[in-house]
Amino acid sequence: MKTYVVVGLGQFGEHVARSLSQAGREVLAVDRSMERVEALKDVVAQAVRADCTSEEAMRALGLGRAEVAVVALGEEDFEAAVLGTAALKGLGIKKVVARTSSPQRGKILSLAGASRVVYPEAEMGEQLARMLIHSSVLASTELPSGFMMAELRVPEHAAGRSLQELQLRRTHGLNVIAITHRGVITEPVPESMLSAGDVLLVAGRDERVEALARRWEPKA
Repeated sequence: MKTYVVVGLGQFGEHVARSLSQAGREVLAVDRSMERVEALKDVVAQAVRADCTSEEAMRALGLGRAEVAVVALGEEDFEAAVLGTAALKGLGIKKVVARTSSPQRGKILSLAGASRVVYPEAEMGEQLARMLIHSSVLASTELPSGFMMAELRVPEHAAGRSLQELQLRRTHGLNVIAITHRGVITEPVPESMLSAGDVLLVAGRDERVEALARRWEPKA
């Protein structure tokens, strides 16, 4: 079982720690606020109050055994985020994910050792805009190199047809990962018949997902 370190237990970090723990992962949570630590001590494997900028302190806590670390400090703690990223990388943790809201700061975090930098506010804003523009899009997630995954609602004009008939891979370059029918998620097969209101989880290039979303917009 993978062990994860989450540094910074504000709203973002707390959600990450809780979600990983609920998924059955071992989570080591760190924050300078005892109040935040106390709030998660019964949720994660270990929650401690500590200074994440000290590699020595992190090593003493045994955080070096983790495979993945998430630096979820807020923008006001950017210096601590940089030092914490470097400290965690110094422990030998292979994957260190850091959050920020600025591409310029993202470059600094990468130089400090972050394997990946995430921009939750920007990503949520883009996802909301996509949902507002395309009512057929229920959710979407950006993937590296111009790809995305999205949940698309099946329109009336595609109902009663199978995946094989729709040929989404050939016509739109999209792979169907799962189908949700009346709340039940199933693995797609070519013979899967679709009903209006079903939800397809698709993956492919951004522009191809956008093209299908436009095509599947409800007819006025």
